[in-house]
Amino acid sequence: MKRWVWWSLVAVITAVIFIGFGYTKKVATQKDYEQLVARGQANIDRADYKQAKINFQDALKKKQNDKPAQIYLKQIATYQAGLKLLKQKQYQAARLNFQMVAATDGGSSTLVRRSANLQTELKEVIKELKIFKTAYDKAYKLSSRYQYSASNTKLAVILGYGSIDQDYYRAIRQKAKKLQGYNNYVLRSLGYTVEVDDDSAETKVAPKNDKAISPERLAQAKKELARAGVNTKKLSPTELKRLIIKADREHKSVVKVLKEK
Repeated sequence: MKRWVWWSLVAVITAVIFIGFGYTKKVATQKDYEQLVARGQANIDRADYKQAKINFQDALKKKQNDKPAQIYLKQIATYQAGLKLLKQKQYQAARLNFQMVAATDGGSSTLVRRSANLQTELKEVIKELKIFKTAYDKAYKLSSRYQYSASNTKLAVILGYGSIDQDYYRAIRQKAKKLQGYNNYVLRSLGYTVEVDDDSAETKVAPKNDKAISPERLAQAKKELARAGVNTKKLSPTELKRLIIKADREHKSVVKVLKEK
């Protein structure tokens, strides 16, 4: 066999080997890539977002600048940022993140579904919190004007809401219960029987019983006011009781409370 024929044959065989090796490596790389993407998707389904990110980052090492893997990574990062904002009670900002994830094409359908549900839920939460804030502000003003029953009626808008025990509403629920408790304390001190309907959070006030504040306490308050030059005859029994309650609550004298009015 001529030498040039021999070398030609060697070159062809070598080329076939390298081409075959390159093809085999490409097939293996594609298989590894697909397995990593599948693992990432499975970890998303399990809500293991940290491991899912690692899977898709490894997938990008197999196929650099791969669009699907990049979309998955961006989706996960945006979704996790939304969860962090949700934990921080920043509902409006969290909702925007979930809206972005839900609008993503070519990514995880699981994250799209979860984000769509969360952003819909947060839309309702944001609306209700706005209503509750308005109701609480009005209830607080009514209470400061000694309109305790009317204040409780406003608070029923908050405390009677069907989902008020959800964590979203914890802060406003606690504030409303605290104000309701104060209103009820004052009403009872004024001689009213107060009952709270647990189903509706409505406060029912029965006719007053003047024994709530003792006659001795009333007499003492009148003496203090008289010594300060106040004509106690111009004060109704209810006004006098309110002065006593406010003085006790603020640890002040009834005279000082009256002067601050």
